[in-house]
Amino acid sequence: MTPSLMNFFYSLLAGLLIVVVPATVGLIFISQKDKVERS
Repeated sequence: MTPSLMNFFYSLLAGLLIVVVPATVGLIFISQKDKVERS
């Protein structure tokens, strides 16, 4: 595997950590904080 391909995979992983993880944590936090009352 070439170094540039490895850097590409590392950048994908970094983007995943920067975008997906905070979005998931935020959605979980909001969904727990703002519960819908169902009767």
